[in-house]
Amino acid sequence: MVQSLRVMRVGVAVLLLAPCMVFAEVTWIVKGDAKVIDGRTVEINGQQVVMQEMDAPDLDQICFTKKEYYKFRCGVVAAEKLAKLIAHNPLSCEGTKTDDKGRLMATCWVGDPPQRIDINQQAVLGGWAVYDPAQSDRYKRVQGVARTLRLGLWRAKFVMPWEWRSGNHEPPKENAPHDP
Repeated sequence: MVQSLRVMRVGVAVLLLAPCMVFAEVTWIVKGDAKVIDGRTVEINGQQVVMQEMDAPDLDQICFTKKEYYKFRCGVVAAEKLAKLIAHNPLSCEGTKTDDKGRLMATCWVGDPPQRIDINQQAVLGGWAVYDPAQSDRYKRVQGVARTLRLGLWRAKFVMPWEWRSGNHEPPKENAPHDP
């Protein structure tokens, strides 16, 4: 009886202290030479990494030139631009979660601190990726610069990558400001 009361007291104490406990988030770091899969996904040492807080057209996504309304494969161009950003440099990617396909969701860099370059940010700044409002607005201002300067996708007509993936393949009349 005394032992069961002691176990019960310990159990109650743990329950009372549980809200105060801090659980550390696990950070995964993947480093090495990257193979570009598409405009937002790379593979490093067999691990696929999806760049978080930004999105880019899938390889099959079609965009349209503004003047003549010609189709072009903007998803392929986005992947090529990402490969140029990485430029055969080793990539370091850090993230705390995986997506439903087991891919690490991460921010990726080239170089070492303090000179390291945020590749996710550079993809958005170059206009071949957009910030993902479903994740954060971290790259929203950077996207505003790319849009103002009409860089990359902002020189074309396109649907947002997540809309393309959901089945919206209709060419837009104009690109509405991306301020959800």
